[in-house]
Amino acid sequence: MADTFQLEVATPERRLLDAAVSEAQWPCQNGYMGVLPGHAPLVSILGAGVLTYLGGAGVGRGVMKIEGGFVEVLNDHVRVLADKAEIAQDT
Repeated sequence: MADTFQLEVATPERRLLDAAVSEAQWPCQNGYMGVLPGHAPLVSILGAGVLTYLGGAGVGRGVMKIEGGFVEVLNDHVRVLADKAEIAQDT
């Protein structure tokens, strides 16, 4: 089993992320869902909230605010197609 999976986050306007990560968590309509490498295939509706991920070498931890859309998990590739998304800024 692989140690990472590919996480892609995009909106209708642009792609915000395309990186190898070791875990990710995002908001659904009834709470949060998280995945690790090797997760079973799924499609789900996104809610509004915070998407977090822990990257592989050189990526680190990331946080994004997302709202609405869909997520697909298939063959160690997670595609987040959000209506709105923005990368959290360091404070």
